[in-house]
Amino acid sequence: MAYLRMREAGKNVKKWSQAAACFASAVLTAAGVFCVAARIPQGAAEKAATVAAEFIIPAGNTDGFFSEEHEEGDGSSCSPKSAPSSHAVSSGASSGTKAIPSSGQSVSSSVSGKVLELTIGNGGVEVNSMWIKNSTERHTSVNFSEELNKAPAVKIKMNSTSPQVLIYHTHTTESYEPTSRTTDRTKSVCAVGEKIAGQLRSAGINTFHDTTYHDYPAYNGSYDRSKATMEKDLKKYPGIQVTLDIHRDAMHRSDGTALKPTVIIGGKKAAQLMVLAGCDDDGSLGFPNWECNLRLALRLQQMLSGQYSSLARPLDFCARKYNENMTKGSLLVEIGTDGNTLDEAEYTGELFGKSLAEVLKSLS
Repeated sequence: MAYLRMREAGKNVKKWSQAAACFASAVLTAAGVFCVAARIPQGAAEKAATVAAEFIIPAGNTDGFFSEEHEEGDGSSCSPKSAPSSHAVSSGASSGTKAIPSSGQSVSSSVSGKVLELTIGNGGVEVNSMWIKNSTERHTSVNFSEELNKAPAVKIKMNSTSPQVLIYHTHTTESYEPTSRTTDRTKSVCAVGEKIAGQLRSAGINTFHDTTYHDYPAYNGSYDRSKATMEKDLKKYPGIQVTLDIHRDAMHRSDGTALKPTVIIGGKKAAQLMVLAGCDDDGSLGFPNWECNLRLALRLQQMLSGQYSSLARPLDFCARKYNENMTKGSLLVEIGTDGNTLDEAEYTGELFGKSLAEVLKSLS
């Protein structure tokens, strides 16, 4: 009997030890999440968890991983991202950039620290051989297959004398390794935009590329300024059917390591890209026709996936606006990150332009 009591007592001690270990683990996990959240922009911690769970990247490299959020003025319900700091960022900070000075010609800021090259895999849901990440709260039941079969509200006039496509850049000074921002348009996202424009023009699609600065010398309010540019261009060229806001993403781990997403296409290294299609989750964004933009994004994602395997990260369907409410054919596209080189991003621009041209020709 004494033996049985001792055995039962031993079992109870073991149970309490296991419970204590679980509790301690939960506390440490919560503390770790808090520490990471304290170092990254508000709202990015949520994205970090989602990305780490849904994207396939090498084991051990997802710790503290997150993608850059866009700043205020996009009409979203999410918290804004801070403007780039005017001070050097430490290796444990959320960004590897410095603000561009308010004066001088062709100024730039450096990317410092470690760079990890990888290929971001598929995640989210697979629809018709493409991948979509649905981060909305109230549109989780959207039938992407049905939307794909619906015609986009875009009608392209081939070989037109007036522009059919507008390419612009809300964050015009975004650039690539070894700089993160520059006013030299030959080294920024403007160079990538020109590669896209060149492919569209070669295909007989008249394209206007507006390289107006919207984030220089001031960063906050960039989306308000790019909206004004869009309004001006749409008024001047009323035949524009599609608008593309071309960006460069920034993806970092909590230790400051910049992620460089690449893929080999045709024996050459290309920066991975991401197409973003927004929606109005609760009716507060003033974005009534978001389904039209989504239909165009789905056709583009499908074309990219079919022509260039893994070039496109999963399509990001989210409750954001980013001036996509301006037309029924407006999209935001992230080409590479600040860890990619300009050559990699320009090559992606060419490939993206070819796929987009095929989609638009089918809508002529």
